Amino acid sequence: MRMPVRLLKKRESWNPLKHPFITLGVLSLLCVFITGEHPLWLLPAAGFALAGTGLTLYMAHSLPQKTKRPFVLVLTAFFWGLGGISFLMLEGAKKPALVLLNLGLPLVAVLGAYWLCRRMLTTRRAVLLLMAAGFLLRLAYVLTFSIYQKQHDAGSLESMDGHIGYIATLAFHGALPDIDVRTVYQFYHPPCHHIIAALWVRLQVLLGVGRDEAFENVQLLTLMYSSFCMVLCCKIFRAMGLKGRGLPAAMAVVAFCPTFLILGGSINNDLLSVTLLLGALLNTLYWYKNPTLPRILCVAVCFGLGMMTKLSVWMTAPAIGFLFLYGFYRLPQRRKQFVGQFAAFLLVSVPLSLWWGIRNLVSYGVPITYVMRLSENSEQYVGNIPVYQRLFDFRWFQFEQVGEQFLFYKGTYSEYNPLIGLMKTSLFDETFTTAYYPRAAGFDKFLFWAGVAAALLAAASMVFVWVRDKSMPFPLKVFTGLVYEVFLGMYYSFCLTYPHVCTQNIRYAVVLIVWGAFFLGKAAGLLFGQKEKKPAGTIGYAVLCSAAGVYACASLAFYECVMM
Repeated sequence: MRMPVRLLKKRESWNPLKHPFITLGVLSLLCVFITGEHPLWLLPAAGFALAGTGLTLYMAHSLPQKTKRPFVLVLTAFFWGLGGISFLMLEGAKKPALVLLNLGLPLVAVLGAYWLCRRMLTTRRAVLLLMAAGFLLRLAYVLTFSIYQKQHDAGSLESMDGHIGYIATLAFHGALPDIDVRTVYQFYHPPCHHIIAALWVRLQVLLGVGRDEAFENVQLLTLMYSSFCMVLCCKIFRAMGLKGRGLPAAMAVVAFCPTFLILGGSINNDLLSVTLLLGALLNTLYWYKNPTLPRILCVAVCFGLGMMTKLSVWMTAPAIGFLFLYGFYRLPQRRKQFVGQFAAFLLVSVPLSLWWGIRNLVSYGVPITYVMRLSENSEQYVGNIPVYQRLFDFRWFQFEQVGEQFLFYKGTYSEYNPLIGLMKTSLFDETFTTAYYPRAAGFDKFLFWAGVAAALLAAASMVFVWVRDKSMPFPLKVFTGLVYEVFLGMYYSFCLTYPHVCTQNIRYAVVLIVWGAFFLGKAAGLLFGQKEKKPAGTIGYAVLCSAAGVYACASLAFYECVMM
């Protein structure tokens, strides 16, 4: 009797595009070989040559047999020759970051042009190209600026305060600081980011990396977080119904947004909190579509670890709570299951969120919601300006210099309007001004007004989507509205409660950029769907996509000048 033959399922090869977090995480951390005193520039040069060879073979597969071989030989020789030249350039370049950026971007552009000419440029591939370009720009920024440049509250290894001192304390002593956290600068922050950074530093030191170099490589963690944000934003956009022609416009804003670029090089806890915040919002959307226990536990872990990184993550709670309650109302037959799920959510998220604050409250009487307050004698104090003027003064002199104005950063006055401060810091943070970077003169105003145009169109798009989009469910409209209104409202409250120039910073409301990109892309997609019915649809779609494209190009041009 013949034995039955068992058919084996064909094993699929590992596809990095299906595992973007692993791929970007590995790429980010592998950059440890091109930092420090003796970087292995052979790796990116060889990587460029191999990428060029792969691109050549990919483009050649559809060519006639007679032309395929010479095409492959000539172009492969060209890329390997260029790889050798790039190695020599990287070895001798004073600005190797620009060499990497200007080698990588043409590869991305060639691949995009090939797909476009062959009519193979799908939405997914367009997003992939934007993410690749965004990663290259982030990497170049990290390689250009050290942990003592363009930072927020960094401190130093010598003073052992600030975020560097916090990480060093954990790395060298292996324990949380057993002190009143109000007595050391920035030690009051929850420690999740600092614990991860300290473990990364200790691992490098064990492998023989020097102390200073190990701390410089903390930027590779924030590079990884910034890259993760691109993927999370894409997944959030798709989960909220943004697909097709509008998605690349939204992703162009996120991929080239200066805020994610700058925070990607900042070693403080801002970007990990944003990453976990976006993870909590994404998993909440997934739970809304498929309310299971594993999914709500993912929300709990992201929310809890986010609070364990920075307390401002609590501002996602109203939107998350609304979708939870709506699911409870929508599916009465599953309410008993939901009670158990909500209990599990609280059981996981509450301890993660509050243990640090409770520890400091019990041990040293530090209020759980403690935030360090600057002195009113500080030269950046603006509490003496009337609230009405701070909110509604938009006189032209505030736009003559488009970088945020600090008197001690060569500014002409102290920035006092929160909305103008929000716009300026979203593009230039605090110190990217022409006073420090004269070669970027002109590009800064181009970027600023491109950003203003994109922001105004995004605000109009938000109203348009809420009113006209019938495909977006009402609960998701409420969800997006709660996120936007809570973050914007708390930003204004923070600026008025702590009236200093430094509080008027986009890093306290990064999610507003993500939401603006979503609505811009969503409106573009809606208008594209109407183009056959109304000419205005074609015009509107072109305007919104052009705004996103000009914004992305302006950001790339300005920061190329800055990194020169």
